[in-house]
Amino acid sequence: MINIKPNVVFLFFVEPGMKREGSFFMKKIFSFFILYILVNLAAKAQQEPLFSNYMLLRTTTNPGYVGATKTINATFCNRTMFAGFGDGKPVTSVFGVDAPFDLFGARSGFGALIVSDQIGFFDNTKVDLTYTYHHKFQTSTLGGGLTVGFNNFSIEADWYSPSDGEYFVPAESDELVPQQIPSNIILGIGFGIYYETPKYYLGFSATNLNRGSIFGTKNEIETEYMFYASHFYLTGTYNIELPDPLFDLQPSFVLRTDLAAFMLDLNGTIFYKDRYWTGFGVRVSPANIASVTLMGGLELINGLNLGYAMDVNTSMMFFNAATSHEVIVTYSFNIDTKRDQKYKSVRYL
Repeated sequence: MINIKPNVVFLFFVEPGMKREGSFFMKKIFSFFILYILVNLAAKAQQEPLFSNYMLLRTTTNPGYVGATKTINATFCNRTMFAGFGDGKPVTSVFGVDAPFDLFGARSGFGALIVSDQIGFFDNTKVDLTYTYHHKFQTSTLGGGLTVGFNNFSIEADWYSPSDGEYFVPAESDELVPQQIPSNIILGIGFGIYYETPKYYLGFSATNLNRGSIFGTKNEIETEYMFYASHFYLTGTYNIELPDPLFDLQPSFVLRTDLAAFMLDLNGTIFYKDRYWTGFGVRVSPANIASVTLMGGLELINGLNLGYAMDVNTSMMFFNAATSHEVIVTYSFNIDTKRDQKYKSVRYL
């Protein structure tokens, strides 16, 4: 989500009494190496929170899809990355609602989205409000929307400095290392468009177009530490009817980029009776295959759906943090119709 300023500092603290030989020291070196990979990947990719169930979170990744269905929709998602790292691992929570409405005869939509993103000392909460317009053709729909929101960003650093000064530089003495950054309220502007037919969906969206800056105070001097980089998303899916009418196959993709780096997800999902699904995916970047994804879900009751995805890391982080986990719950309803109505297929959440 955040583009770090060019001055990047890596600190390696050696504990008092640590020996320079033996498995204990090697374990510390290995742990530092894993941490370096994690931070380096984050700094290069400059990514906003990513989701494996991106096709079930269309209104999260593409604001243009808000209000595209005939139902009121509520979505909750929790994603925990690199589960083996313990405290400081990235944890993202999302809650959103959207609904269609008519504005002076125009088919429109309105949505609200709250995203809480915590990574180490970083704490970011985003609140977005979106308006969309949808134009219905005979067999397809074209829509677009504008998002205006606010990011509340802060750093609550708790540096650990051993007493033996031979092997480290205290963080407090480094002018590039922030101790505390109080809450920064930053405006965020984005947009999204999509085109959908019964056979396929294609969407494009962008976030943080105004590239808001984050400021903190160091030695009583206000300093710009980082800024929100603009991110762009291209998403698509295609519905394939299989010989058995009870099954459908849906290949999909999402390409994420900040114009400095990119990451591509390729997924394939099989649906059974429009109520159960399972799938497999792969996440790739120019450097490597970052992870493979296993996913599944079901419709619990009419309009209430539960989904799960597990990413298996394929990089060196596999040894300390093999998996990431994502749980999503969606509920769709229409207050003007009977409760036994079939609201929509899980393929179009």
